[in-house]
Amino acid sequence: MSAPYRIPARIETERLVIRRYREDDAEALSEVASRNREHLLRYMVWAQYEPQTPAQRRLFIATVNADFDAGTDYTMGMFARPDGAYLGGTGFHVRTAPERLEIGYWLDAAREGEGLVTEAAAALTRVGLEFAGATLVSIAHAPTNTRSGAVPARLGFVRQDAPAEYTCHDSGQPVSPVDWQADAAVLASDPLSSFPRPSLFDADGTPLAWPDRS
Repeated sequence: MSAPYRIPARIETERLVIRRYREDDAEALSEVASRNREHLLRYMVWAQYEPQTPAQRRLFIATVNADFDAGTDYTMGMFARPDGAYLGGTGFHVRTAPERLEIGYWLDAAREGEGLVTEAAAALTRVGLEFAGATLVSIAHAPTNTRSGAVPARLGFVRQDAPAEYTCHDSGQPVSPVDWQADAAVLASDPLSSFPRPSLFDADGTPLAWPDRS
C-alpha cells in the first residue's frame, strides 16, 4: 500500500475497548502476559521470553507505538468496558501477497469462552474494510489451534490456501498456517453484517466518523 492504513487510536464495542497501548499499561500487560505464559507458549513465539518486567514492557510499548505511527504494524490492547481491565492483545499486521490487514489476538485464559475475541475480530474486520482502506482482512493460525480457528469460521471468513512462504508456529516449530479471508462481500453477509459498527476515536479522544455508505 502506498500510504499507511487509517487505523483509529481507539475502538469501542459493546464490551471492549481496543486501543493503542499507553506507557501506564506496562504493569497490567506484564502481569497478564506473564501469568498466561504456559497458556500462550505453544503458539505465541514471544511467550518464551516471559516473564518480562514493567520496564521491558514500557520499551515494548514505545516500539509498537512507533510502528503504529510508521504504518508498518498496528499493535493494540484489549480492555474491558467499563472497568478498563486488561484482557489481552490484538491489532493488525500488514501483509502482502495478497496485500491485506491480518488480525492477530491473544486473550487472558481466565476470560475465554465469553465471545470477546469474536467481538473484537468482528469490529476489527469492519474497521479494516470500511474505514482503514484495506480490501482484504485475514486471520491465520496453526492447524492445531482450533480455538483460534473457530473465530474466523464463526464470522463467515472464507478459508484460503496460505501463501507458500508464510508460516506460523506450533510448539516452537514453523508450520504452514490455516488462512482465512474476508472482503466487502463477506462483510455484507451474515454473520458479520449483524455486528454493529464500533465507535472510533483518534488519539485525542475525538470521535471519528464512518464513511457514508449511501
